[in-house]
Amino acid sequence: WTRSHSLDPFHPLPGGVPALSIQVVSLDWKWLFIYPGEQVASVNEVAFPAGTPVDFSVTADTVMNSFFIPQLGSQIYSMAGMQTQLHLVAGQPGTYEGISANFSGAGFSGMKFRAIATTPQGFRDWIAMARRSSARLDAAGWAQLEKPSENNPVARYSYVEPHLFADILRKYGA
Repeated sequence: WTRSHSLDPFHPLPGGVPALSIQVVSLDWKWLFIYPGEQVASVNEVAFPAGTPVDFSVTADTVMNSFFIPQLGSQIYSMAGMQTQLHLVAGQPGTYEGISANFSGAGFSGMKFRAIATTPQGFRDWIAMARRSSARLDAAGWAQLEKPSENNPVARYSYVEPHLFADILRKYGA
């Protein structure tokens, strides 16, 4: 019991290294990753520096899903109107498969993403690449993204409406 509670995904990881905050939204049938500190976003790809704790805030803008990167540990559910937390760290650089581990309809089998643990410079390069994207998650961009779609390719956004994650939570009464 004691060991189980010490691994609670809501608890930040020990170590004193500042965590990277990433907001996660499950949609039909894709994953949106918002980097509030960097003001960029991506679909079906999440990047972070290896050795840096990542604080995932997770919600849904549709039916319940399960956010899971098997090689890095815990899975956590995403539910509309609720925010859950998951804290992970990748010990070494690599590319890991992320999935939805909860059946959520017709496009479920293609609801996968890449989790890229990279060097600090590689992460800065990834952020710079996102900032060069012409795609924006403003009202028009969000209206397109929130439509159900299957087998989505990776997409990056150079701009995100500042309160998009909070607006998604409020949409369902949170």
